[in-house]
Amino acid sequence: MKPIIILSPKRWRCVVSKVNDVSLNQRFVETDDEEEALELLRLLFNAHYKTVFNTVDKRRWNHPDTVVDPDKIASETFIKAFNKRKQIGKPEKLVEWLVKVAENLMIDEIRKSRQARRLAVTVLDGSAAHEGTMLAETEAEQAEADQVLEAQLFRLLEDQDREIVDLLLDGLKPKEIAKIKSSTSEAVQKKWERIRKWLIPIARNLEALIDCLPEAKDRKIMQRYFDRQPLSEITKVLGISRSTVEKTVKRVIAQWKKAARDNPTDPVSAMVNNEK
Repeated sequence: MKPIIILSPKRWRCVVSKVNDVSLNQRFVETDDEEEALELLRLLFNAHYKTVFNTVDKRRWNHPDTVVDPDKIASETFIKAFNKRKQIGKPEKLVEWLVKVAENLMIDEIRKSRQARRLAVTVLDGSAAHEGTMLAETEAEQAEADQVLEAQLFRLLEDQDREIVDLLLDGLKPKEIAKIKSSTSEAVQKKWERIRKWLIPIARNLEALIDCLPEAKDRKIMQRYFDRQPLSEITKVLGISRSTVEKTVKRVIAQWKKAARDNPTDPVSAMVNNEK
């Protein structure tokens, strides 16, 4: 499919004003000529993009996750309209159809983001292997989810601990890691056990731990941080200084570590109790 060309506001207003909306919609959903359909899609895109974009942009704030990209969702909506145009039953309801598709895509994007945060890395926690397989629909999705969560777990770790966890994820045994680190297998094992005591409880409850943060600002920062957004981007989007973002991340992770040590089976309850 060719890329959608966006016309300038003045130009698309002139083009659309010359075309009856229902007639344009009907031609789009009924044509069998893909070239014609693509040309009609360009007109529809420039006429209704703002409506679809604004719908996603406004409604995404009703959800705990605020990492949805309205521009990406809007573009995917029109691509789906092109591919599914024969299934659009009522041409006069095309705009409503676009809005509904955009909302569904937004919800799906939020679901995927939460799903990735819920999955556990099998290498670190073998008991979670079945859960990961059930949540991921294909092997490719499982592999992608594992990569996402691995990156998220690294964001919980301090620099000196990341190398050990990285080597464990590569399948090395404590004895092999000890040779690399000029240490002993017992020391590596003890260090990993200390890390594991708080890392696994946080990994298993990451979504809920973010949601239970009392300050909306903290939730927004941590959502974006664990969606692997650079600190510079978080600073720009939320209008918060970089130092504030860094201090918030450090403070929240420290609170989560304490909660995980206090109550490994339910760190969320420990967090709530600590806030009282």
